[in-house]
Amino acid sequence: LHTVNIAGELNWETDFSATYNTNKIIDLNSAVPYYINQVNNSYLTMLQKGYPINVFYGYVTDGLFQNQTEVENHAFQPGAAPGDIRYRDLNNDGVINESDRTVIGNPNPTWLFSMNNTVEWKGLELSVYLQGVAGNSIYNANNIENTGMAAAMNQTVAVLDRWTGEGTSNFMPRAVYGDPNQNCRVSDRFVENGSYLRVKNITLAYNVPIKKVLTGLRVFVTAQNLLTITKYTGVDPEVNSKGGDINVGIDHLSYPNVKTVSVGATVNF
Repeated sequence: LHTVNIAGELNWETDFSATYNTNKIIDLNSAVPYYINQVNNSYLTMLQKGYPINVFYGYVTDGLFQNQTEVENHAFQPGAAPGDIRYRDLNNDGVINESDRTVIGNPNPTWLFSMNNTVEWKGLELSVYLQGVAGNSIYNANNIENTGMAAAMNQTVAVLDRWTGEGTSNFMPRAVYGDPNQNCRVSDRFVENGSYLRVKNITLAYNVPIKKVLTGLRVFVTAQNLLTITKYTGVDPEVNSKGGDINVGIDHLSYPNVKTVSVGATVNF
């Protein structure tokens, strides 16, 4: 959509684009799912007939065990102790195992959108470009190391809210070397909302009215990736993990988009 909002000495034009995105696997030539992309020695994404491509596949969390009685009354979960993550027994067989894994997120955005506004007045030009996506999930695999508390390494400040006794936390598990309960297994613990709106570019320019020596002089300042509005707790929601497009939606050692501010001039003789 292109609109001319104001025309004249003050000119304002807007370009807007939106894409609705949906997909479903129709056939894989097999009823057996195809698992790809390993994280923490376990497959993370799945291809299966009837589902979108590359959905996240793992365990569903259900808070933390607060005491030994809760551990004993729950389905058998090897290595579990108070302070560990409780996983849902989805097939009700009394045991937490691979059969309890399910789809826990979709990395494919439902909406992709962008908008560019250009305002011109007496040689001044202002351009603001916004871009974003909505309806997708990101698997923040960085938090396996950053908040895992399973080995002697630095952690983020999020672990200061970890479980240290009954009632102290119901979302950040205890710190325990070796992770006997597999609190860091592939689960919805690391799945986050990947929607964002980003100020991708802002450019302010002035066309200097010089005509005796030069045919044109334009000075400008431009900023890239200036501001991002998102609920994602990682460094950058615009992620594509190393390894190619097949890993889209997995944030694991991904290099973020850098924020840059540039000043320059264009001179025409």
